[in-house]
Amino acid sequence: MFGLTFEKLFLVAIVAGLVIGPQRLPIYTHRLAELIRSVRGFIDASKARADLETLDVRQYDPRLIVRKALPEPATAQPADEADLEEQASRVRPGQKYLVTGGSAHPRRILIDSLPVDDPRRLAAHVPPAAADDETELLLAEVDRLVEESAQPPTRR
Repeated sequence: MFGLTFEKLFLVAIVAGLVIGPQRLPIYTHRLAELIRSVRGFIDASKARADLETLDVRQYDPRLIVRKALPEPATAQPADEADLEEQASRVRPGQKYLVTGGSAHPRRILIDSLPVDDPRRLAAHVPPAAADDETELLLAEVDRLVEESAQPPTRR
C-alpha cells in the first residue's frame, strides 16, 4: 500500500505519537479509522452503482419471463392441408364449435366463422331436408309416436 513497509508505518506512528501527543493520539486514531471506513464505503457504493448501471433490469420483467417459459399458443388455422383434413374428419354434421389446442387450454372456434371453403365448415354443414325426404318423414312419425306414448291414457 503506497510502498509503505511495516518499518515505515511504525516510524510514522512514533512521529505521530510525538507530534500529536499521547493525550490526543486515541482521538485522532479513531477519526482516521472512521475516515478509512467512509472511504471504503464510498468505493464499495461506487462499484455497486457501476454494476447496477451495466445490469439490464428489463431481463427481470415478469411478462418477459412468462413469455419465455410458456410455449407459443396454438393458432386457429392448422399449418397444412393434412391437418385440415384430419380435423374435418372429427367434425360431426351440425356441430357448432371446433375445439383446438391442448386439454389444459382448449380453444373453441365458431365453425360459422371459418371461411366458406374450409373443409371443417363443409363437414359440419347439414343440408336442408327436402319435402319428400323419407328419413324426415320417418323421424316425424317417431316423434309423434313418442309424444303419444308420453301422454297418459284417457278414460272413457
